[in-house]
Amino acid sequence: MKRTLAAAGFVIALAGFAQTAAAETAGARQSGTVASAASPVDLPVHRGKFWFHSDCITAGQQGVDRGHRSQYQCAEGWMRNLWTDR
Repeated sequence: MKRTLAAAGFVIALAGFAQTAAAETAGARQSGTVASAASPVDLPVHRGKFWFHSDCITAGQQGVDRGHRSQYQCAEGWMRNLWTDR
């Protein structure tokens, strides 16, 4: 019984976290923080994999803010892949 309740609580917490992340992502898209929609051919440097889209966006934007890159893209998949132009 305790395992079932713990598993149910975990699933509910995970679902709530996913909804929060989706809302943050939607807000980021609306505010224009996602750099460009360039194709992966234009962005040849792979910078890492991220569990959450918001983490990928944060890492990409921090690189732009520091001047390390001018474009980035967070490709969707099982994990988010950060691609940059340099």
